[in-house]
Amino acid sequence: MDKEEVTHLERMIDLHKKNLYILEEMLAKYGADQPLHLVNSVTMEREAIARYSKQIKNITSNAKELEKSNTLASLPRRPYFVGREGEISTILGSLQPNSRTFIIGIEGVGGIGKSALAIEVSHRCLENDLFEAVIWISAQESILTLHGIEPVIPEAKTLSDILITIGTSLGNPTIGNLSMQEQIRRAYALLARQTTLLVLDNFESLSKEEQREIIDFLRKSPMTLKVVITSRERVSEGQVIRLPGLSFEESNALLEWDAQQKNIQLTKDQSKYLVTFTGGLPLALLWVQGQIAVLGYSVTQVLDKLSLDANIPILQYCFNHSWNLLGESDAKKLLFILALQPDPVSRAALQEIAGILTNEHLGNEISHLLQLSLIEHDHDRDYFSILPLTRRFIRTQFGSDRKFIKQAELKIAQYYVKLLSQKSSFKEWRSYDDLLQDRNNILSAAQWCYKSLQKKRSKSDSLPRQTRNIAEMLVKIGTQLGSVLWQRAYWYDRMTLAHAALFAAKLVSDWKSVSTFARNISWINFYQGDYLRALHWSEESLSATTQTEDELLIAAAKRSLGTVELYLGNFDRSETLLKDVLKTSEKFASDDYGIYSKGFAQYGLGDLEYERGNIKAAKEWYQKALDTWQNPARKDPVRHISYALNGLGFVALKEKRYEDANGFFLEGIRSAEEFGRVDELAKGQLGLASVYLETHADLNTALILVNESIESFQQQGMQYQIQKGLALRENILKAESQTPTP
Repeated sequence: MDKEEVTHLERMIDLHKKNLYILEEMLAKYGADQPLHLVNSVTMEREAIARYSKQIKNITSNAKELEKSNTLASLPRRPYFVGREGEISTILGSLQPNSRTFIIGIEGVGGIGKSALAIEVSHRCLENDLFEAVIWISAQESILTLHGIEPVIPEAKTLSDILITIGTSLGNPTIGNLSMQEQIRRAYALLARQTTLLVLDNFESLSKEEQREIIDFLRKSPMTLKVVITSRERVSEGQVIRLPGLSFEESNALLEWDAQQKNIQLTKDQSKYLVTFTGGLPLALLWVQGQIAVLGYSVTQVLDKLSLDANIPILQYCFNHSWNLLGESDAKKLLFILALQPDPVSRAALQEIAGILTNEHLGNEISHLLQLSLIEHDHDRDYFSILPLTRRFIRTQFGSDRKFIKQAELKIAQYYVKLLSQKSSFKEWRSYDDLLQDRNNILSAAQWCYKSLQKKRSKSDSLPRQTRNIAEMLVKIGTQLGSVLWQRAYWYDRMTLAHAALFAAKLVSDWKSVSTFARNISWINFYQGDYLRALHWSEESLSATTQTEDELLIAAAKRSLGTVELYLGNFDRSETLLKDVLKTSEKFASDDYGIYSKGFAQYGLGDLEYERGNIKAAKEWYQKALDTWQNPARKDPVRHISYALNGLGFVALKEKRYEDANGFFLEGIRSAEEFGRVDELAKGQLGLASVYLETHADLNTALILVNESIESFQQQGMQYQIQKGLALRENILKAESQTPTP
């Protein structure tokens, strides 16, 4: 801006204002009869003032635009940006003049997009005239290229470097010639003249001493200054913005844009795998596509390299700095434990598995990891997690402490066996959802047990003590978690677990468990419509019980076999087996499992009579099952009455007692929802939809119910029920098409 010209114009305006004042006083003396030459003179003075004011405005406006343009040119190139709107809104809110926040720390692991967010915020601040000046200073020492990690010269390494940059940006390029104290005073004076945003990028690259000096300088800075700091470590001052990975949709948008720039195309499956594996880490997404486009690797080669190569540059660039800062602390043990498990891990599990004795020490180690942005904390559940790519990096470090890894794998299994013994009892079913938060981690522990047994399998009859202990742990997991998985309809997980646990049970000659797991497998095959395979496993379960004298266990195997025979059309054998189960169960009238077994024998006989067409007899058996499960001695009727209620509902539907059917199905649905029996909930929905169809009461609701039931049956693989649901839906759609529109 030409200050001399503006000063001259301002003087001219003052002169013309004085003239105008004198002329207006003269005109006032004439009243209404004003001389024309004075009126013209007043007009000319006003025009002169307006003209000079416009010239000043044009000069200052052009100068501001030039200044803004120069500031934009001094910022890093603005990359394609996606997502982070919530973080941007928070940061811009804190940068407002009326906000008392003056330092904002953007934190996260390497490659998460901290610098990209800071660049985007800087540009938006200039676009919205939020600051008169924006100063960008980077302490970055290395960059990731397609060929590896390359060093760069940082823009600043000391407080003096930052002061010189501030002086140069704000019109005092010789500030570096002053003493340190004079540099600080001069910088404060420059910053006080205008509103300024200072961005310090890659703050973690500075030494701890330099970081402290810079933060101390910022604390005493004038109110006209606001600061954004990006760092892989926790910034000691101000507001914290911790960045997670991009969402799946945001990651896909970034990949699609980058693919257009590089003229490549990944399939949907490849993109999905890449996003999942990187956890939405923007730098990793772009680096992978760069390897494909520029270096000519195939998609498969790059993805294999990403998942198998321990020395891949992207892993080293993102995590080496933070990992090295941990030294030999217990924080590394916590990371190893998190990397060994597929899902977030509770605080209690971390403490027990790591062998950390005090809550204070555990809290300090967790705090260290949070400061380095290596873990995420779910405060509501008090669980901790890591990004998939972080897990990949940590697993490459397992070789540094093989002894602890082996101990941790065993302790993980021991911890979850203990947890199951506390929370998987049939009396604890109301808290099963809490237990299922650890479902994948428990299944992972079971898989480790199974693999260990495969490796240590001996041809001799005697098992080593450790092998026996691992086998017994797998049996306990199979028994306790298997029941929970069954009742919550995680049938595929239960099938896999049952096969692994069956192998372990045979190793230790635990025939009760062998029978139980074979029966578990039979039931899943039965519900999924594979009756011949179900028959095989039922017979194996019954055969295993010959090694025991447990009458209720034998009855359970017979009930499974009797139910399968029913659906194979062998009604007489089915009846014989189920009545034998009923007779045995009645001997255990005060035993909870005896009541459970008796109720299911009666329910099975109800199914048998229903299939035979003896609806009246079916109704009687279903009612007996309901009465048995509601026996006060059981004290917890909710668990299985949905079976009997649905049975009574289908009987009432068959007899066209629609009001009764409606009541039974609604009550059955409520019970199934409360207990979490997904399969019985879907059956109740199917029955209720049938009531609505046959009564033409509410075809829209009937369609919603049948669609929900079909979706549930499909998730569980219940083929017989899927076909019934599809047929019912077709009938509902046909009825809708024939219903006249109001």
